[in-house]
Amino acid sequence: MVCLQFVRVVLVLCLAVVSSQRATATDQGLVGYWKIAGDCRDSSDNGLDALNHGVDLANSEFNGRDAYLEIPDSPKLAFGDGDFTIAAEVYTEKNTDDVLGDLVSKFDPAARRGFNLTFTSNTSGYNSQSNTRHLFFGLDNATDGKWVDCGRPGEVCHSSDALTVFNGDLYVGTVDAPDEADWAHVYRFKGGQNWEDCGRVGTGKVRGVYAMIVHDGALYAATAGPHGGDGINKGDFGRVYRYRGGKEWEDIGQPGDHYRVNSLASFNGKLYALAINTGGKHGGVYVYEGGQKWTQCGDFGRPHTSGVHDGHLYAAYPQGEVFAFDGKSWERLGNPYETFENCNQLHAQGAYQGEWFVGTWPFGKVAVQREGKWVDLGRLGDSTEIVGLTLYNGSLYAGAIPRAEVFRYDGPNQWTSIRRLFDPPNYDAVKDIEDWSRASSMTVYQGKMFVSTADCFRAALSHPRENEIRGKVYSFATGDGVSVDRDLGPGWKHVAAVREGSRLRMYVDGKLAATADSDNRPIAAASGAPLRIGLGPHSHFRGKMREVRIYDRALDSSEVAAVQR
Repeated sequence: MVCLQFVRVVLVLCLAVVSSQRATATDQGLVGYWKIAGDCRDSSDNGLDALNHGVDLANSEFNGRDAYLEIPDSPKLAFGDGDFTIAAEVYTEKNTDDVLGDLVSKFDPAARRGFNLTFTSNTSGYNSQSNTRHLFFGLDNATDGKWVDCGRPGEVCHSSDALTVFNGDLYVGTVDAPDEADWAHVYRFKGGQNWEDCGRVGTGKVRGVYAMIVHDGALYAATAGPHGGDGINKGDFGRVYRYRGGKEWEDIGQPGDHYRVNSLASFNGKLYALAINTGGKHGGVYVYEGGQKWTQCGDFGRPHTSGVHDGHLYAAYPQGEVFAFDGKSWERLGNPYETFENCNQLHAQGAYQGEWFVGTWPFGKVAVQREGKWVDLGRLGDSTEIVGLTLYNGSLYAGAIPRAEVFRYDGPNQWTSIRRLFDPPNYDAVKDIEDWSRASSMTVYQGKMFVSTADCFRAALSHPRENEIRGKVYSFATGDGVSVDRDLGPGWKHVAAVREGSRLRMYVDGKLAATADSDNRPIAAASGAPLRIGLGPHSHFRGKMREVRIYDRALDSSEVAAVQR
């Protein structure tokens, strides 16, 4: 009997120790705790209750359109340059018809100050975002940023397009190499200025790869003729291929009889291709049916660029109009600048702060769709065409012609030039049209933004000139950022973001998924913006979220694992 009582005492003491350890891991430094399971109160007893803007609290569901939680600014959330941790349980569907959006943010876009935890869009040139679930955690305090030359994929190519992140690696397609043996290759980034050749995409007489995307766990690439010059409407029609690893590409068919498959999109579980005949008006939108079968689902002009947002597949055309597809029918959204003279081509689309932006030609302007109308956001310097729109570390960036120039959006009619990648001495953009250059695609990888460069009118050079920038890739880093560049997959995942000194860490399901170290002192990222759950610089979150915790200290690996259910 005495022995039994002794065992009971030991068990009670052990449970007390475990409970104490769990409480310590769970509660020490806890600033806010929102269960989002029936209510949006702060369960940390710090009084940071959230205001509900349309979230289905009974099901922890955020609709991706207008739902989010908002916590007013508080001294408790002013982390400054100190350590802190964000943790949450997040659910996403297998098939999506929207950008996944932001998880937790406290960011002032005007001051470029604060932090954000979000799903990256990974747009690349003409293409819509992949349906991968990559995470990004970043902080900024209006830092200038740093550029790095990442070299020339293939060494002899003039154009690099379609930057795409797949399974932890960065890939790029190339266009317009002088020799046929170098046409239509894809390269994988190996760090520094090194690139690995992943082989020729197909065997047809096509000069390049403009379109690449990740769809349902596979990397796809589409072939095309040159951007301009004598090769227009010559050679073979463009086809779509699936990457098999190494240098192997599987042919999955030809979307119509078109010289250029210009764009690929992943929408609601299906793969779409936008194709054109470069020199004419013929083109169309096609959906992949399996095997080598493609079915046309849109026939109105020459579709150039695609995107996915708020339940629609968007397609933009050189005729200056935008169309939206809900999976059954197309809706004409019109010309953002009303007349063909003001806008006759659209070459970029993207989501920012929950709204849909488009980039135009011939005046290098950007417009936003707002309450059923197009609103002009101004011209980007002396640009003629906007060819890329990508969100990075809380800000919207645009790539432009004629100087392969990169701009940051700082508010209506406020576009700040970050860098002219093509800016030779005595260059006259009005007279030297043959040397117009593009910042051709942009994407987020390893916590940075990567930008590819390309020629514009034609492959004018027999080989790259000394110090030639076209055909190169550059990285740009502002503030501090870290990204998880592998797909999280659908369903419930526990994610955590940690800032500890100058190091950022990201966890998925309790396992360390990514780290990044800064050369600078910790960024003072405090801002007067409210804390938002399910909304930030990117867009409204589409999915479910619960058990959101924020700490004013850096949790270690064991503590991150302890806060999981």
